[in-house]
Amino acid sequence: MLHNIFDAHAHYDDKWFDDDRRSLLFSMPEQGVSTIVNAAVDLATAHTAIAYAETYPHVYACVGIHPENLDGLADDYLDQLTELLKHPKVVALGEIGLDYHWDIPKELQNLVFEEQLQLASEL
Repeated sequence: MLHNIFDAHAHYDDKWFDDDRRSLLFSMPEQGVSTIVNAAVDLATAHTAIAYAETYPHVYACVGIHPENLDGLADDYLDQLTELLKHPKVVALGEIGLDYHWDIPKELQNLVFEEQLQLASEL
């Protein structure tokens, strides 16, 4: 069996894990997965990622706004992210980026991406 596996990008808040999420996450260390980073895609999943990180010792969180989740973005999202990033088990700002595949205004994507990059740089 492999040991000390680091899953650097996971989405265990996905509905596909609803049936067995708790048992699956608790079993990871005995399966050789020593560390998991659960990535948020918006503010709601950021809170979920942090909750998992608080529940499972081997789980950490990254918090950020993915371009597919810009609809209804709170005006104070940067302030909210700043507070979430202070949590000791938040290890990165993410999942962020640009996604021109979908019909999401490129100007808004670029603005939010640049703002998050600036926040990451400042912190």
